[in-house]
Amino acid sequence: MIVLAILELLKQHERVRYVDIDIHHGDGAEEAFYTTDRVMTVSSHKFGDCFPGTRDICDIGHGKGKYYSLNIPPDDGIDDDSYQ
Repeated sequence: MIVLAILELLKQHERVRYVDIDIHHGDGAEEAFYTTDRVMTVSSHKFGDCFPGTRDICDIGHGKGKYYSLNIPPDDGIDDDSYQ
C-alpha cells in the first residue's frame, strides 16, 4: 500500500521522502526504491532478529539510489539519553 502511495506522489512530485518509525524495518518501500534517487527512505527500527527482518546502518541504497536509503537500527533496550 505504501509503495502505491509513493508511486502516486511521484506523478506530481519530482522526489518523495518516506519516513518509517516502528519496531520492524520498512513496508517494502526501501526494497522497491533501493536503486532510485527519486525516493529517499528513512527507517528507524529494532535491530536484529525481528520479523520481517532488518537492515543495517550500512544499507544505503544502490546505483542511482546510493545514499537515498537511511537505516537507523537502535539496539535493544536503548533509552532516550542513549538515543540522543
